[in-house]
Amino acid sequence: MSAFLRRGALAALAAASLLTLSACGDGDKKGEDGKPSAAQDTAGAAPAPDKGSRPLTAEQAKAALLTPADLPSGWEVNKDIPAYDVGATGMQFGKAGKAACQPLLDVFVGADNGPKAQAHAMTDLKQAGETGIQMTQGVTSYQEAEAVKVMQRKTDLAACGKFTVKGADGSTDEAAGSELTVPALGDEARGVRVVFAATEQGVSIQHDIAAVRVGGTVVTVSQASFTTADTAAFETSLRKAVEKVQQAQRKAGGKA
Repeated sequence: MSAFLRRGALAALAAASLLTLSACGDGDKKGEDGKPSAAQDTAGAAPAPDKGSRPLTAEQAKAALLTPADLPSGWEVNKDIPAYDVGATGMQFGKAGKAACQPLLDVFVGADNGPKAQAHAMTDLKQAGETGIQMTQGVTSYQEAEAVKVMQRKTDLAACGKFTVKGADGSTDEAAGSELTVPALGDEARGVRVVFAATEQGVSIQHDIAAVRVGGTVVTVSQASFTTADTAAFETSLRKAVEKVQQAQRKAGGKA
């Protein structure tokens, strides 16, 4: 099995993505200057602009993670992967031979030089049986302006039809990146597919990766499969993950 299915100190079965659909939020709503009307309790100028949602705490991020109970039947915690938090940069797949393709491996939140996360949590799940399908979900919270920067980072997919990847264990793999359409959720949503070529074991690994911004929090879901991805489970998981973060965001304060 490829090292990309095992999360170590620097590499993981990641969760995130790049490029494509975005669903715009309602934006900030500003009041009008002038005298108060009879319906207004107080006078004054327009209210201050919304400064954005408050970052989640580590506890809130962890509480927003998916559990098997949130998913369709047949999913369980992946006990083969140690349950420890390696930080947002631990979401990386590895290092790309082409600089233009590194964002694909950083899966949004994993960039070495990216914005500093205020909180980060992740979990690994797998489909019971012999399918080999695995999934990683991440919840990474920032100041909202920083989360916007994370989501807007560009990737030249045209240059990444084929590129090399060096893993944390020193192995080298061939990979290919392409655009992936994902549900238009939250404030922004983007998706990418990264396929690692067949190894000496004769199997290739396909990663369908999605990232959704909810205020200042980036929700990431990555499904890894050897043959056929479970698209229904992938989209259901993404929707549920976003829903849980929206609930956490409302409790933390600010828009969700």
